[in-house]
Amino acid sequence: MKKEVPRVKRILFSQNHPVDFEKSPYADFVKLYNVKIDFYKFFQVEALPLENFLSQNISILDHTSIILTSKNAIDHFFRIVNELKISISSSINFFCTNEGTATYLQKYITRRRKAFFPEDGSPEKLVEEIAKHASDIFLLPMAMDSSINQLVKLLDEKEINYKKAEIFKISFPDMSKTIDIYTYNMVVFFSPYGIQSLKLNYPDFKQGSMVIGVFGKRAAAAAQKAGLNVQIVAPAPKHLSIFSAVSEYLRKSNPKDRKIKKKNTPLTA
Repeated sequence: MKKEVPRVKRILFSQNHPVDFEKSPYADFVKLYNVKIDFYKFFQVEALPLENFLSQNISILDHTSIILTSKNAIDHFFRIVNELKISISSSINFFCTNEGTATYLQKYITRRRKAFFPEDGSPEKLVEEIAKHASDIFLLPMAMDSSINQLVKLLDEKEINYKKAEIFKISFPDMSKTIDIYTYNMVVFFSPYGIQSLKLNYPDFKQGSMVIGVFGKRAAAAAQKAGLNVQIVAPAPKHLSIFSAVSEYLRKSNPKDRKIKKKNTPLTA
């Protein structure tokens, strides 16, 4: 006999509330599966001043390739570039952790510029691609004191010629008095920093029957390292978006609540 998946009543997404909730895929979850959704950013990103970057004695133009691991890294890298009033040479290569990051990069560069990224979004495949350009001098824009950056370990193991540039920092809010984590049946993470915040705020956290969802290889790796049982993962072959993956789970957990969505209004990411 097939085991019944427990009904999900409340979901916490570890990110900011969408600007227009009613037009977002999140609203579809409420309408289709009768769930309550909350949003709370588990960590904050703060810019480091230009003076901090200059104190690291880094010349961006001395590097032939840039490694970009997130939208935050992209935004703050180009913030520094603008503050320095320099132009990035068209010969510089960009290596991104996944397709989403590479797509976001187009906000700052022309589409003719080449951006490499691994199809499976794994840091291992990214470093394999980087290793093919052994003669390049790499720059890795990153967060200050980033102790959870798996990519750093892999770059060191491959003896890649790179330098870290700390251009932003991560801070973790005190959530324990604001969020009762155990009132949620499902929590969805989008970054390894969200996992780190969970462990910092709830050092005695016990998952129990709570469903954990993750988006991205780095978040999935951080969740596994933290000993969490992850039931929802995206991107995956059948679910490129986290919305698709969560929707599939809710179809199984909340079948009696499910409402048929009208045609021509698909659930999208």
